[in-house]
Amino acid sequence: MLFLLGTANRMGSMRLQCSKQYCYLYDLTTSEDTFTYQYIPQHVEVLCIENTVMEHIDHAILEGVPSTIQEVIVTNSFALRWISVPRAVKSMMITSTNLRRMDIEANSSLSYLAVSVCDLVKVPDSIKHARSLGWLYITSCKLQGLNMASLCDNVRLGVLSLMRNKIRYVVNTSTRHCGVYDALASVTLSENLLTTVSMELFNVLVRMDGLYLQNNRIRTLAGQLIHGTLAELRMDGNKLSSVDLCGWTVPSLASLMLDRNNLTAVPLCVNNFTNTSLLTMRSNRLSNFTIESVAGMSSLRKLDLSCNTLKTVMLSTAHFPADLEMLNIDYNNLEALDLSFVPVRSLEVHVSYNLISSFDACGASRNVSQLLMYDNMIVCAWHTSSVRERDRCNKTDGSVRRLHNEHHREVCYG
Repeated sequence: MLFLLGTANRMGSMRLQCSKQYCYLYDLTTSEDTFTYQYIPQHVEVLCIENTVMEHIDHAILEGVPSTIQEVIVTNSFALRWISVPRAVKSMMITSTNLRRMDIEANSSLSYLAVSVCDLVKVPDSIKHARSLGWLYITSCKLQGLNMASLCDNVRLGVLSLMRNKIRYVVNTSTRHCGVYDALASVTLSENLLTTVSMELFNVLVRMDGLYLQNNRIRTLAGQLIHGTLAELRMDGNKLSSVDLCGWTVPSLASLMLDRNNLTAVPLCVNNFTNTSLLTMRSNRLSNFTIESVAGMSSLRKLDLSCNTLKTVMLSTAHFPADLEMLNIDYNNLEALDLSFVPVRSLEVHVSYNLISSFDACGASRNVSQLLMYDNMIVCAWHTSSVRERDRCNKTDGSVRRLHNEHHREVCYG
């Protein structure tokens, strides 16, 4: 079903167009245009206001939205600077505006709020009125910082995403226990301008299981993270040259991502992370590595060291992560590989795009269940024991060496 209503006024032409679940209100000019709400079918759940020429969508304009509407969307409205959200609005999305101010009425019913591409420079003070808010997204705007105290009274806020802003700091000036501490499960601050992060700030968020700090400019992690429920920590795409995890207590941490930093060594005390199953350090500056440096990570299943500058890797040792299943050391500078002693039941090794000219396939441990060694001076690969018995390794010509640096730059650094 398609319903179309058009009117002309002094400022231009306003249109209401409805389909099965959506109604689109185009070119909203004055509060008088809200008479069109009476024509919205009862089965419609979403009202999208597009290309409004108003600088302020005030309380009266949204208060008249029919109660059958479950979500209000305001989009592609670059005249908009200010919006007032009445108590009855439950879900709201605002995208592609020049929004600078948001007023949320006290005792708000708002449970979902997403704002993207706007001019907000801080989390609105009135967010405290949205005590039922479960999801808050402010992305691709101009937030300068985050004070956790501004969310203190959002006792149901489970998901907070402030990615792609201009955030330079995170603080908490609250002097009391905040309800949000017992609610937040996911915090995303990726793609901002952070350079230093005090990890202790997140200790109070007792339900948090995901913390996403990737693609900032972080050089320093201050303080110690002591957290019982955190399962995933992303710090990839920063400027960390070293990481000290000593004193951290994160017994639930399953995934630690440190790709695309400037690390020259494995983080200090990473062996204390006995429940972590995924560690990625792709695209760093590691030149030497011994598996003993992560041997204490007894739950580690996947280790990614690809796209470094590794010249030596020591794997043949009894001090080995007991559950390791996959090791990726593609795109490095290895010239030799020793897999003669691998004390785990089944290990998959990726070591393509290196410069390996010395490898004893016959002497490789039977515990190496899969080997991918393409684009080296020696090419050798098997996926099963039968393939391993049948196929032989082959030497290649010098073209591999000539193409190595070009492949490395293209794949690892774009």
